[in-house]
Amino acid sequence: MYICRLKILINMSSKQEKSRKGWLSNLYSIVTMLTLFVIMAQVIIARRSMVESSEWEKAKMTIENIERFKENLKETALYGKTEILFRADRGFPDFTTPEGFIYADTLTKTYLSICHNDGRVWLDDFLYSISIMDAFAYPIIMGYASEMGSYRSVFRDYQWYCNYIMPLALHNYKPDGVHAKLLFRLWRVKAEILYLPNWDIEILKNDLSHLLCFEEDEVTPATLKQYEKKLEKELKKIQKEIEDFRKSSLK
Repeated sequence: MYICRLKILINMSSKQEKSRKGWLSNLYSIVTMLTLFVIMAQVIIARRSMVESSEWEKAKMTIENIERFKENLKETALYGKTEILFRADRGFPDFTTPEGFIYADTLTKTYLSICHNDGRVWLDDFLYSISIMDAFAYPIIMGYASEMGSYRSVFRDYQWYCNYIMPLALHNYKPDGVHAKLLFRLWRVKAEILYLPNWDIEILKNDLSHLLCFEEDEVTPATLKQYEKKLEKELKKIQKEIEDFRKSSLK
């Protein structure tokens, strides 16, 4: 009788021990999982904090860059010449082509005239203006400032001034203003893609000089659609060029 009771007690003790070990094992698994969840949460929070910090720095850089650009423009010969700047408020053919360069001739002569037809005065202002455009474009091209935020804020100003400066800059001063030229080309294509659907076909039939690189014989909804696809390819090409330029600059 005693031996039977002893066996029962031993069996019960063994079962309780197994149960306790099982419970401890489950508890350990739960604690481990909770620890992993806490670590993952900390990583996510840290990453989010880093992203938010990075976005804040980029926004801050964008605002400061725009304000500095607007302030620097005040020192140029074109600043305040509203009527003259409005003449550049349109699209032009690609300035790197002979046709585009010819269309820019009036702009170049106008720019020289506001410098009192003094070549030395014009050259000083021209080089200074390129440096302003390049300083503004640098953080955008390098990804430190928001390209879209900058576009929405000062595209018109940038386009007006660049339409006077870039024809000669692209031909006769190729080493100067590398970042400014990249941004000018990017925004020129982007603007045409955005504005193309709003163009009156009848106006374009009479004057194609507003378009960057239209080469079709006729202006029709179909040819404009093809042209839009061409512009989108050109945009991707320039974006890739900027990306490659950025990578090579950071090496």
